[in-house]
Amino acid sequence: MIEMAVAITFFVLCLAVFILLPILLVVKAVQLLFGPAVKEVHSAVQEVQEHNWRHADALERERMVHKAVGWRVIGRVAGAGALAAGAVTFAPLPVVPISLLAGYRLLKPIRQEMRDACAYRSTGAKDEPRY
Repeated sequence: MIEMAVAITFFVLCLAVFILLPILLVVKAVQLLFGPAVKEVHSAVQEVQEHNWRHADALERERMVHKAVGWRVIGRVAGAGALAAGAVTFAPLPVVPISLLAGYRLLKPIRQEMRDACAYRSTGAKDEPRY
């Protein structure tokens, strides 16, 4: 019994040292290399979106909201599909229903998001907050 515990502990330790540790080091190195550039691009995109929002009329703002929610819905559907496909392909059988439930929970708020976006009416005011 003790030999089995030692073997499992040794296996987990080897897994952590030889597989997980290099992966974590690569992820951290990529974050350090590309993190500032990604933050800079993200802030520039946010700045452009804010500028476009401030200089748009009411109809254009409503179009912007519809487009943003449309892209969000596409992202949710793609993420749920990837989660379901990955679960069915690679996950062990007990994990598949859990992954499918998580995918369903990704898709569940879409209906309300689309209703909210379609019900949104812009006033066109300069100080109107972004949707």
